[in-house]
Amino acid sequence: MDRFKRIFLALALCLLPFSYSEARQAQPCEDAMLQSLSAQLGQRGWSSPSENAQGPLVAAACKPWPDDPNLSVVTLAYRDAKDSSSPGDRNLNWLVAKVDTHSGQLRERYDDYLGEDSALELDAGSLWLDTARYRLAPGVRAFGVVVSSVARGASCPDASSNDLLTLVVPEGAKLRPVFSTYLHAWTTVKGTSCVMDSDFQSEQADLTLAIAPTRSHGYADLLVSARVRAGQDENVLRTVSTTVRYDGNQYPFKQYATFWKREEQP
Repeated sequence: MDRFKRIFLALALCLLPFSYSEARQAQPCEDAMLQSLSAQLGQRGWSSPSENAQGPLVAAACKPWPDDPNLSVVTLAYRDAKDSSSPGDRNLNWLVAKVDTHSGQLRERYDDYLGEDSALELDAGSLWLDTARYRLAPGVRAFGVVVSSVARGASCPDASSNDLLTLVVPEGAKLRPVFSTYLHAWTTVKGTSCVMDSDFQSEQADLTLAIAPTRSHGYADLLVSARVRAGQDENVLRTVSTTVRYDGNQYPFKQYATFWKREEQP
C-alpha cells in the first residue's frame, strides 16, 4: 500500500463511524401493531420511526415467526414520554418479544435498556431481527436481534466494533438472552490511526454463526467463524473458527471477540 492510500485510510477511520452493516431487507411494523404495543407498554402517539429518530419510538423491526404464521417477533427501542434527551444521550427502553400477529398482544418478552453514549447511538434503522434456524434443542428455537450503532465513536480509535447480535430463547412468558457478540470488528495491527507517518495497518473481521452437530448441557454448540481482511481490502486473509459451548445458563463468549486476531487464534 503506497503512502497516499495509507493516509486516505487513516483519515477515513478518523472521520467516519465504524459500521460494516450489511444491506438488509427492511422489517417494517404495521401501524396497528405499533398502536397495540404502545398501549400495552403505557405509551401513546407512536408512529413508524423517522430517519432523524426524534419521536418517542426511535427504532423498530417486525417479522413473521417462521414456525407459526399466527406469531411475529418484534424489537423496539423507545424513550419515555418525558425524556427530552438528545440522540447520543438517551437511555432507551428496549423490548424484544413474540406477539400475536393479528392483535399485537405480547406473548413472550425480554425488556432491557440501551444507554447511548459516544459508542452507541440509534436511528430508525438500528434494529434488525435474525430468524435463522437457531434450533438449540428439541422444541427450542432461538432468534436474534442485531443492534447497529450510528455513533461517530472515538476520533482516532485503536479498535472498534458494531452490529451487536443477541440470541434469545423462550422461558415461560419471558425471553432469555443466551449469547451475544459483535458481528463486525476491526483492530490495529501496526502504527496509529490518523497519524500519517505511522505506517498504519489494520485488520477487520466479519463474524457468522452456525449450529454445530455437538451438544453441551442439552443445547447445541455454536460455531462462530470470522472472515478476516486487511483494512478495507476485499480479499480474505484467513478464516478462523471457534466452538462455543452452553454452560447450562448461557454461551460464555466475549461481546468483542478476539479469537480471530493473529496472536489469539485457537
